[in-house]
Amino acid sequence: MPPSSGRQPPPSRRSRIADRDPRVEAIYVQLETAPRRDPRLNARQVARRAGLIGWRVEPVVDDWTEVELVPRRRVQPSTAWDAAYRLRAQPEVVHAHPMFRYLVPENADRPTRKRSGAEAPHDPATATEYDWSLRKANVLAAWQLFGSLPPGGGVKVGHPDTGYTAHPELADAARILAADGYDYEEDDPDPLDPLADGRLQHPGHGTSTGSVILSGAGGAVGGHGPFVSGAAPHALLVPIRTTESVVLFSMRGLRRALDHARSAAVSVISISLGGPFEGFGTHRAMRRAVDAGAIIVAAAGNQVGFVVFPAAFDEAIAVAASNIHDQPWTGSSRGDAVDITAPGESVWRARTVRDRNGELTFLVERGNGTSYATATMAGIAALWVSYHGASTLAHKYGAANIARVFKQLLQATCRTPKGWNTEDYGPGIVDAAALLKARLPDVVRARKWRDPARAAVASDGTGLEALIHLFPGERRARIEALLAAILKVTERELPRAVQLFGEEIAFQLAMRPALLESSRRSLTGIQSRTVANSVRRRLAASGTSRRLSARLRR
Repeated sequence: MPPSSGRQPPPSRRSRIADRDPRVEAIYVQLETAPRRDPRLNARQVARRAGLIGWRVEPVVDDWTEVELVPRRRVQPSTAWDAAYRLRAQPEVVHAHPMFRYLVPENADRPTRKRSGAEAPHDPATATEYDWSLRKANVLAAWQLFGSLPPGGGVKVGHPDTGYTAHPELADAARILAADGYDYEEDDPDPLDPLADGRLQHPGHGTSTGSVILSGAGGAVGGHGPFVSGAAPHALLVPIRTTESVVLFSMRGLRRALDHARSAAVSVISISLGGPFEGFGTHRAMRRAVDAGAIIVAAAGNQVGFVVFPAAFDEAIAVAASNIHDQPWTGSSRGDAVDITAPGESVWRARTVRDRNGELTFLVERGNGTSYATATMAGIAALWVSYHGASTLAHKYGAANIARVFKQLLQATCRTPKGWNTEDYGPGIVDAAALLKARLPDVVRARKWRDPARAAVASDGTGLEALIHLFPGERRARIEALLAAILKVTERELPRAVQLFGEEIAFQLAMRPALLESSRRSLTGIQSRTVANSVRRRLAASGTSRRLSARLRR
């Protein structure tokens, strides 16, 4: 499609991305119910007793059993962790967990890389086959199953990302439900992406992923020249601006976006962003959305050795990326937390850029990443809901079980290429036509979402599962031995020590990739105690809370 241009005012304020690594957004607090007391007063008294004078207390749920304590000025991460420990000590508090905004440079779009490390061009096999990703996912055949009905018609897809733009591939105002969305970055009803550019920015990501979900079949120009075909060309998109850049992950922004998507009654939520550190509040919001009937698909991650959050949570369908040759994309995250793979390397997508004068240019280019695999998967989920009917599924299984049934069928109907690594990339590549043709089961499969042998990251308030998750492929016993040595406790004392400090240690390692990577390498070649001494010293010098610092310096 030839570039076209428009004009849009530059963003009203400069990006502050450079000073947000990491930045405390709030402390998420879960409270016990107090039926005989004013729940608002209860939450405020808890905050005051923890010394959080002047912090705003904002409800997350109507009964105030979940709140966010928001600082009125910038505070250090160590201060937030100390406050969380004080909150956890109060009898009304079930759990308290800081929420951060932090940099994830791996989320940026990157060219495919050769083993030598040199940048390589996009796969020439995709140069003129603009909808190859749909063919490989068998979406084109799935459309035929709808007959005269519109594929994906009427299904709402919640889209937490950087917002939307008026790109021709997303120009259908009837299907871009901007009025149902919100901008949580600027606290504005219109989730329009201002396309702020700068260091580590990635403007227009929401436009790119949104186009892969539901751009019209054959593209905006009817299939002539480069175009984008969305997997669900008649679905409805609810754009929710969650962050100014996917390189900047906002735990609180995603939590709010998930609750917003639930209130908008979406059937699918597509999350093409994530980071290495879990979020207690985010996980609870995901559970609320799934209980309301939403299918959540999330990117497994780019350029890191493990599946990122929120994809790592059990309620999400973690999506890895493949290429036109049915091989995994070399930059895709992998591991037993991956649920399915979808095309994500050299995928044609829309892109909007803005110059210094405010001129917009609308492009169609190729992109790499689990972001596009996730968008494809979200579109296929919308097809499945549209094909069977959301009300039919809810009546048959109950809203809270729709996502579970979808995942069961998704994995049972995918195609498994010869030599496919099912341990790292799930059972195979999604097959949309087979998925839609599959008979709905009579009953919902029992047991956990994942087979018990598969890794599941539990947000249990201890941080142990998050720590295990940061060391993919390493024996659990060896990691526990390392933690015991770091905290200077016996094996018997370890559960209590991890309950106290596990989440903060996971946070410190996730925020310091060099320390995490050296810990991974050292685990395989040096005795844990030797490694622990080095890790302990570096952690103690890295700005931990007073409570953890005192433990590390014992």
